[in-house]
Amino acid sequence: MKPPHPTSDPPRGDWRWTLGGCITLSLGTCLLLASCAIDNAKQAPRGAPTATSLPPEPPVTIAKPTPPATTPRKPISLEEPGPENIWTRLNQRFAMPGCDYHSEVLRWAHIYTQSPQGFQNSLTQAMPFLLIVLDQLERRDLPGEFAMLPYIESTYTPLVSRGDRPGGMWQIVPDTARSYGVRINADYDGRLDMYASTTAALDMIKQYQQEFGDWRLANMAFNAGEFRVKQLVKGRGIDLSSNDLRKISFDAETHEHLTKLLALSCVISNPERFHVTLPQPQETDYLHVVDLDAPVDLRLAARLAHLSDAELRRLNPGYLLPRMPDAGPYRLLLPKTRVASFEQTLAQLPKSQWRDWHPVRLQQTEALALLADFHGISETALATINALTMGDSALTGSELLVPGRDSDNSAHETPIMPPPRVIAASNSSGKLHVVTSGDTLWHIATQYGIQVRDLLRWNNLSVGSTLQLGQKLHVVNPDKA
Repeated sequence: MKPPHPTSDPPRGDWRWTLGGCITLSLGTCLLLASCAIDNAKQAPRGAPTATSLPPEPPVTIAKPTPPATTPRKPISLEEPGPENIWTRLNQRFAMPGCDYHSEVLRWAHIYTQSPQGFQNSLTQAMPFLLIVLDQLERRDLPGEFAMLPYIESTYTPLVSRGDRPGGMWQIVPDTARSYGVRINADYDGRLDMYASTTAALDMIKQYQQEFGDWRLANMAFNAGEFRVKQLVKGRGIDLSSNDLRKISFDAETHEHLTKLLALSCVISNPERFHVTLPQPQETDYLHVVDLDAPVDLRLAARLAHLSDAELRRLNPGYLLPRMPDAGPYRLLLPKTRVASFEQTLAQLPKSQWRDWHPVRLQQTEALALLADFHGISETALATINALTMGDSALTGSELLVPGRDSDNSAHETPIMPPPRVIAASNSSGKLHVVTSGDTLWHIATQYGIQVRDLLRWNNLSVGSTLQLGQKLHVVNPDKA
């Protein structure tokens, strides 16, 4: 996606864009290494676009393409599996000419599928986000070809960028993204948010179609910029044949962008022709949008949804820090099968405790009840968040996620150190205990009917304090003794 005006367009041949695209595919498929090489070889300088020297094709007149004539049906929620095969749903929405548009379409279709297994693997990796895009296409009644646009731009990968460079799976520049309501700041980049960026990109495409009356020009406007298309098609009318369109002096990359879109729709429409097996979604590929009332720590969210931190961040890459920003948005994409457990346990925590959590490593075994009491949450919630069983003890060396911000030290080096055994001291007041080996603070606090947090406060101790044998502890408030 290029900016709307040619004077502010970033160079599309930027090495970060090219490298990001090639690296992404090499990890998943290696099928577009040739594509990246061809892109670089064909790109024209930004300020001086020239007519391409593509071979002439038999004229094909396209009279204002419209969405496919299918029976209207109720939009399918992105978290609900559709009544039809995903690829059937997508095919029903194809509105532009595909394989037979011109020979370059077939050439690119063969490039994309030169490794049929690699192509299949890349679609499998993209599946959760492809389902989101398809759902939004159906809601807006847009052509199915645009589900392949993020594949062209990034192979459905939320590519990170800096400055005014394109970013996210739709590769939108910051100014354009903001003009469509996408928030970008130090804590959050909505271009990386799969849901927010898809909403903005498809709003953009629908606007371009309304302006130019041709889905092919809408795609070119997405790639080259609205003003560039407006300038070059002025006075040409809207009934452009394939040859008419290819004679317009867009740069080679913009023509090729449309060709790639049609090539991918060609493959999806005729997978057997290219020896491709299209993958089917797994149950966990169907995502649910969870809207929250307050910011949540992403590490906490991962535990509540029974996902790894990496998987939660893969589904929600727009958040740039371990916790949601105060300014929002407060939204998560989660597998539908994990939503109930997430919401059930989150409801046990006060909203004031949602945002700040951190990992700690225990230096001594301690009962969960003690740790829960100290941190002011229920033992049930602490056990669920850390995949432990009620009544268990957390063992020495184990890592727990607990409420509160990280300290200045590394979170993994910040210990909760339950002190050694404490026994009653022989003293005249009966208000002191003397530390010895064996018991825990939990036992002594329970024995005297006091809270562990009070025991720590009365004795000027902290979670990281280490008690010494023979040390005397107050078991009542010394200020009132």
